[in-house]
Amino acid sequence: METVVITNRVQTKLYPKTRRVLACVLLFFLFSFLGWGMEKIYFLIVYGVNADRGFLSLPFCTVYGVALVLIRAVLGFPKLERKYPRNLFGFLAYCTLASLIATFLELSTGLFFEQVFGVSLWTYYGFSHTYQDYICLGVSVAWGAMIGVFMAGVWAPLERRLMNLPVPVLVWGSSTLTLSVILDFFLTAFL
Repeated sequence: METVVITNRVQTKLYPKTRRVLACVLLFFLFSFLGWGMEKIYFLIVYGVNADRGFLSLPFCTVYGVALVLIRAVLGFPKLERKYPRNLFGFLAYCTLASLIATFLELSTGLFFEQVFGVSLWTYYGFSHTYQDYICLGVSVAWGAMIGVFMAGVWAPLERRLMNLPVPVLVWGSSTLTLSVILDFFLTAFL
């Protein structure tokens, strides 16, 4: 089934898969922003510092958005409708795989920015069970559990709602944010 929308005398077809992709782009930016805000608040409360979190000038920590979009694309959503104990084992497997994806992304992003730009964006120095101070076992386990709950209870309903937005909002919103972040990245990285 396709959705046909007439805008400015031009017929635009936006298929459900395209709507889903555009909704995920918007969710990428929403959760990149919320990740940035969460880190700002954490550093303010724990260290009393109004730290500039992230690499970009815009208020986004894109590693959060990338991780969630990647998990959405690879794993989908946790299957919670199964009967016990299959639902528990399935959910634990989902959380474990989500944790591995997020941890791999965290490590590769940290190493990339250190090697390419000479920038250390974060460190788990002083934490136990770390690897090169870019990943930490305790944090990875916590993220896996939170991602499992989050993808089922927050991402899935938001994705469904965003897919129902008018076509111009989906297209212009995702395009404008994407171009802004790409421009910000190049300006930050090379100027």
